[in-house]
Amino acid sequence: MNKILTGIIAIACSLISLTSTAQIVSETISIQPGYTNQVFYSMNTGELSNITNMDWDIAFQLRGFAASILINSKNNVKLWKANKDISQWGSMMASDTMGVVNNPAYELMNSDTSWDFGAFNRTNDPNNQFDLGWGNYDFVTHIIYGDSVYFIKVGATDYRKIKIESLANGTYNFRFADLDGTNEIVVALAKSAFQGKFFAYYSLVNNVSIDREPIYNAWDLTFCQYLAIDPVVYKVTGVLSNDSVFVEKAYPVDVNTATYGANVSAGEINAIGYDWKAYDLNLMSWIISDSLVYFVTDRQSAVWKVVFTGFDGATTGNYYFDKSPAVASGLIENSSIKTFGLYPNPLMIMFD
Repeated sequence: MNKILTGIIAIACSLISLTSTAQIVSETISIQPGYTNQVFYSMNTGELSNITNMDWDIAFQLRGFAASILINSKNNVKLWKANKDISQWGSMMASDTMGVVNNPAYELMNSDTSWDFGAFNRTNDPNNQFDLGWGNYDFVTHIIYGDSVYFIKVGATDYRKIKIESLANGTYNFRFADLDGTNEIVVALAKSAFQGKFFAYYSLVNNVSIDREPIYNAWDLTFCQYLAIDPVVYKVTGVLSNDSVFVEKAYPVDVNTATYGANVSAGEINAIGYDWKAYDLNLMSWIISDSLVYFVTDRQSAVWKVVFTGFDGATTGNYYFDKSPAVASGLIENSSIKTFGLYPNPLMIMFD
């Protein structure tokens, strides 16, 4: 019994020591002026890559069973479900875009809560587990056969038609063409060319595949501009989480004493998101909440305390935050999250 008590005391003392001496690291992440870049970030090792977010149009999920296909909303790519059957591909004309293109009823967007629902997946039947939106899974052949035709905008005035024909034997097969059927390009994109990655990327404009991500297991967060659905759709600048990264939001709290475990962790990719900041039109500057803490459980199950301290906006694209190892609440006396009656809430007028 004495040994057990001694062990408990030793653990408690070490946690108290960690609380008081845990190193706080101040980070600056820049996605560049105009938010042109995307940063992939590891909670343990820091920034892994900082790359342009303007050179791709669609992205194909390589892991799991969702076969998600994204569009690049940062690059103003837009997608609409054509009011046509896939068998009508060869007879489609530019006039078929009438009433569809630029019609919100037909426009499709990436989910901002899950990587499993890209814009191409958003027409799936939620009651049919084999319906993936752009196609249906055949449980006999284990092939996803495409059944949908889309119109896609990849430039200011560049509209095309596109269909995903299949995902078979680890290869996405798709084709796209000008609206009148000319300049048709057929692509076979093999998952094996992107070993260890989450998504494979493709530029319709340049007709080239792009390997632009770090290894899937290496990154926890990505800093970028994306479309938020809240429920009004608008472009925002924020932080999205990798698959199997969980975020606990603590608000309002004293950021110096807040501890992990008092709130429910969320697995949605926008659990951090964008609304930890707001633009104050009176001050003409970005304001950060001074009573907000995020606890991030990374892909290695380590928990980190994250406090945003600044944001520059489009001028530099800089994010500023402090991070440190987190300690669970309840393990240290008086360590549970405290709430106060009055806390300034500077989340004011507009988000970006």
